[in-house]
This record gives sequence, C-alpha cells and structure tokens, in this order.
Amino acid sequence: MIYLLVVAATVALVLLYKFMATRKNFFVICAVLVVVFGVSAFVHNRQVQREEISRAQLEELHERQKIFGDWYTSYQRDIDRLDRNWQTYHNIIDGLKTMDADSFNAEAIFLRLKELEQESIDEQIKIYGLTAPQLLDEESRTLLENVIRKTKDYVDAQTKTISLSVEAARPPAELETLKLKLHDIMIRESPEGLFTAQEISAIRDSLSD
Repeated sequence: MIYLLVVAATVALVLLYKFMATRKNFFVICAVLVVVFGVSAFVHNRQVQREEISRAQLEELHERQKIFGDWYTSYQRDIDRLDRNWQTYHNIIDGLKTMDADSFNAEAIFLRLKELEQESIDEQIKIYGLTAPQLLDEESRTLLENVIRKTKDYVDAQTKTISLSVEAARPPAELETLKLKLHDIMIRESPEGLFTAQEISAIRDSLSD
C-alpha cells in the first residue's frame, strides 16, 4: 500500500509541475502531499508494529501454554501414583477387616505395608522436587506454587499414615488388635482431599487465546 502511494505521488508531482500555472501553487500542493504521505507512512508503520507485537505475544502465549501443559502432564502422573499407593493402602486395611485367624499372616501384612511405605517416600521425594516453571507469568507461577504446597501437605499426611501403620503392624501382632490399630490410624491420620481444580482452572483461563 505504501509503495503505491509513493508511485502515485511521484506521478502526480510530475504532472502538476508540467501543467501547474505557477510554482507557488505547485509547492503548496507538494507540501500537502508530503504531509499526507507522512501521515500515511506513520499510520502504516504503527499498524505493522502492532501486528508484529500481536504475533510475538501470540507466540509467547503458545510457548507458555506448552510449558504449562508439559508440567501438568508430569504432575498428573505423580498424582496418579499417589492415588494408586493410597488405593493399595485402603485395600490392605479393607482386606484385614475380613480376614480370620486362619488366613492372618502378620509378617506378610507388615512387609506389604513396609513396601508401600517406601513407594510413598519415593513419591514424596518427587513431589518435594516440584517447582513452578520460571518462564510462566508471575500469576501462573503463584497459582502453581499453591498447587505444589497443597500437594506436599497431602503426600506428607499420606506417608505419615502409612508409616504409622507400618509400626503398628510390626510383628508380633494379634489380628483383632491390629484391625483396631490400623483402622484408628487410617481415620485419625488420613489426609484430606487434594483440591487443586480452582488453581488449575485459573491458570488455564489466563493462558487461553
């Protein structure tokens, strides 16, 4: 567009210079054309700059979306492992409730809880290694830090519950006594639910196109 204006202005000046009655009128018209051309060039440059800024902002937004998406995918795998550990713990406790003296094996229950404790500790270490990506905006990082804090509290309570159960199940153990001890620990120490949907939703909203 700007090049067409330059060509049109050049042609117009040549024709005006050739057919204009006086040079004064010619210079007045030249001045007007210079002003018009200058304003058009300024408006065009501003439009180009806005388009470049918008394109850069969109590319930056897409990059932040990818960063968050990768982080959340990895985080969700950690949460899935925590959920499996917690489900396994409940399966052990529920299985103990229906167990009779003939099928009761204190050593087997202790070893299974001990193995689960180590798995929970391994996940606890992973959770404590989580950080909010620095390339996200400050608001999103703050929300993720809150998610991480809640998750740390959750895995701490989960691991503590399992560890206390391990100690309670250490042989020798009597079936009915163990049932009462483990049930009491589960009720008293189990973590509250991990509620992070509000933060995750807010981050996704802020990163939407």
